Order: sequence, then C-alpha cells, then structure tokens
Amino acid sequence: MPSIRRLCAIFFRVSNFTFGGGNPTTAALQRELVEKEKWLSEQDFALCYALARVTPGTNLFAFCTAAACRMLDWRAALIVLTVASAPACFITWAVTAGFDQVSANVWVAAGIAGALASSAGVLVASFWLLVRPALTPGNRLRATVIVGISIVLSMLANLSPIPVLLISGVAGWFWKEREA
Repeated sequence: MPSIRRLCAIFFRVSNFTFGGGNPTTAALQRELVEKEKWLSEQDFALCYALARVTPGTNLFAFCTAAACRMLDWRAALIVLTVASAPACFITWAVTAGFDQVSANVWVAAGIAGALASSAGVLVASFWLLVRPALTPGNRLRATVIVGISIVLSMLANLSPIPVLLISGVAGWFWKEREA
C-alpha cells in the first residue's frame, strides 16, 4: 500500500496537470494506480469508477475520494480530495478574479470577441464536415430538410439535443435515401 505522501503526490500531479476534463484525468490515474504502481486492481478501479459515475457532482473528485478510501482509509480520502481539488479551485478563482479586472480593457475585449468568433467558425466548420457527406446527389433534399428541422427544433422550439437527435433519427429512418 502507498504512503499518504506518495499517494497525494500522484493525485496532485495527475489531477492538476492533466488537461481535457475528468475522463483523461481518470485514464491517467488508472495508468498510475493500476498499471504502474499496482495499488489498485482492475476490479477495484472499476468499482471506484462506477461509484463515481453514479454520484452527483464532479465525477473526478468522487473517483479520487473512492480510490483513496479503497487504498488507505477515509482520512486519506479527505486529504486526496483536497490535494486533487484545491489547486484547481484556486486557479479558477484567480483567473475569474483576473478576468473581472481586465475584461473592461478594450484590447482584452477585442481578444475575447476574436476568440468567440473563432470558436463559432470552428463550430461551423465541424458542422460542414459532418453534413457534407450526406449531401449526395440523391440525398440533398432529405439532408437539407432534416438539418433545417433540427436547427428549428433546437433554436426556436428550445428542444435539448437528445430529443432533436431522436426526432431527426426517426425522420431519417422513415425518409429513406434514394439510390444514386
């Protein structure tokens, strides 16, 4: 079993320096805790992961708590939770406070507007990459109508993505593609 110091060092490093959210961080923790250090078995890791997925709140922090408790005890779980979450919380607070201070600056506002425009452009490009293969000669009308209805359902009817995807899928299933 690990020492509390070694365990905290791993959770601090992985939780605070892995980018991309909870899933990549959990995968990095699996590599460290199961494969490299062998402190958790695959079954124990799966149990902690499953418990973390069904708990409310941030799944990563629930996983950190469950894994530390499984390896050591509840005191270790509280310490690991603090080590895994406090630095990121502080950074978030500092960035937010800093943003409040500089957001009135005309150059910062222009940079933010540029970043928003860029993200919208990336979104439109992604949309085009997804829709373009469906725009075959015998399928243009079908694809255009389904995309248009999806946009209307999302923007005007304020439907969430899941119902829109279900309705679009049913429409696509009933409206068969013509052979080209």
